[in-house]
Amino acid sequence: MGFLQRLLGGGGRKLEHPVFGGLLLIRAKHGAYWEGETQLAGRPLTLAIEAPGEAEPVPGQVAFFERYTQDPDLAFHKGEDLLIGEYEQWLRKPFPADWREAFAWVALSIPADGDELKPWDLSFECLQGVAARRHFTCYIERGHVVRVEMSG
Repeated sequence: MGFLQRLLGGGGRKLEHPVFGGLLLIRAKHGAYWEGETQLAGRPLTLAIEAPGEAEPVPGQVAFFERYTQDPDLAFHKGEDLLIGEYEQWLRKPFPADWREAFAWVALSIPADGDELKPWDLSFECLQGVAARRHFTCYIERGHVVRVEMSG
């Protein structure tokens, strides 16, 4: 079930946040998080906001979100080296000069307190070739991308 379906019809605690918009609390094995969706450059961006103790988003998480969404290049550059390598391996061609020709940014997780040293991730959808519509997810720990995984 997609985010909007869960928000509109599913159970669970809901929150209308002034920055993130409609959020739905998800309780998972690894802990609770708020799930939401916003628009960025006319495309949906899925959000997963850590919610320790099922707490509502805090100012540090808002600042984290705004930092990256106000400068999407910053998000891409976070995982640039590994993303370019994966792209070139899968498509067997050079990476384009503008990353937006290769990828669309589709998901962002926001760590507890907005602390970049805690684990979080970014996902990009490939727009070209044999990897089109597949997601390349950058997993970040201690402020550095530790791996990129492709799915889809």
